[in-house]
Amino acid sequence: MIKEVLTILKDKLNDSVNGLKDGQHSGDIAVVDDIAKHDEDTSGLDDKVVITLLNVEEESTLKNKSWYTRTVISENPLLYDMKKQNPPAFLNLYLMIAANRNAYDKSLSDIAKVIEIFQTNNVLEYTDAEASKSFRFRIELHSIPFEQLSYVWGLLGGRVMPSALYKVSVVKIEAIEETNINLIDEVSVKSIKVD
Repeated sequence: MIKEVLTILKDKLNDSVNGLKDGQHSGDIAVVDDIAKHDEDTSGLDDKVVITLLNVEEESTLKNKSWYTRTVISENPLLYDMKKQNPPAFLNLYLMIAANRNAYDKSLSDIAKVIEIFQTNNVLEYTDAEASKSFRFRIELHSIPFEQLSYVWGLLGGRVMPSALYKVSVVKIEAIEETNINLIDEVSVKSIKVD
């Protein structure tokens, strides 16, 4: 799901009507890639706006979901079927969108446009063929102190460029595996002594 969410953001930035535009660029301006490619060839990131995943965090407020699902299999008599399923993990993604353009003024313009696009479209939706796997997520600008930003750029290779940090919440990741549970339908009380 993380890849799909980042692809949705990339597609929103590359939108032909309201996305990033450049008269000289014929392809996509925004790409999903690692801005910190230390030892690799970074020519694919030249003159691009790069979306990089910095951190993944579990949303603790949604952590207390039930491990069991109950479905009615008969109304008369009332019977249930129980299944054990790990609850989904709800994640917050921390992203950096960096403008690695050839000219500094283009980088500044692109970061301003990125902020404008996500300020206007701050709730996006992932739609799957299976409706139960579809979900909505929110993207919001995430501010960190200057010292932390300097530390982040140091980890990413030290070359600072115009960028914006975003928090994407809440991405749902769910395992499909279910385990059948046998319900207790009879209780024997012969061994209990009451005084």
